[in-house]
Amino acid sequence: MQSQLKILFVDDHSGLRDSLSFLLEKKNPQFKFYLAGDAERASVCLNANSEIDIAIVDLNLNNTDGLLLVDEIRRIRPQIKIIIYTMYNDAIHIKNSLQKNIQGFITKDLEVGEIEKAILAVENGNLFYCKDAQKILYEMINKKNTTGGGFYSDGDENKRTEAVFKNYQALTKKEQEVFELLAKMRDVSEVAEALNKSLKTIQNKKTIIYQKMNVQDRLELVEAAKLLGVII
Repeated sequence: MQSQLKILFVDDHSGLRDSLSFLLEKKNPQFKFYLAGDAERASVCLNANSEIDIAIVDLNLNNTDGLLLVDEIRRIRPQIKIIIYTMYNDAIHIKNSLQKNIQGFITKDLEVGEIEKAILAVENGNLFYCKDAQKILYEMINKKNTTGGGFYSDGDENKRTEAVFKNYQALTKKEQEVFELLAKMRDVSEVAEALNKSLKTIQNKKTIIYQKMNVQDRLELVEAAKLLGVII
């Protein structure tokens, strides 16, 4: 029997929270939801259930900022995957959310099937952003490309691509393997498990890779991987 995927769902609208979790569990018996209406209850759930894999968090919790809860969730469970679930689709809310290095951003107008897809994508180590969030993500990447920083600073496309390939060739075979896994947005702990290495070892390799590839964050790492053809 396939093990259950444990999910913390934090939303202060009990009707929506309860009905959506019921529909998702009915649609996919693999899902097991833990429900919370505020930050305090969410913290209690996380501390009591170490097997929770994903947290789905509303941005507006009783007029408090859900992104503050994201910080608290990460403090309790650093490697947990987080999906923002919100009614907001404006640039400010999306940018603020993406800067938290979340794995998913979906809006409340999505159908149950799409939400299921988002959960499964994130669980498998991928990102899942709704179309509005994808648009903002590309704008953020393009802005880095034009304003400088990392390998984005060179305005010549050919020179930039050449620099990325040169940096990549400077990586050892093991570092290239870690680079590919990191580019697919796997958590460091997942990379360590996949390669049967210690968390500290992979953390150290990540630092070296960022230095050799001249990237500052995951957005730049992903863009480099796309230029290299490591990911699509």
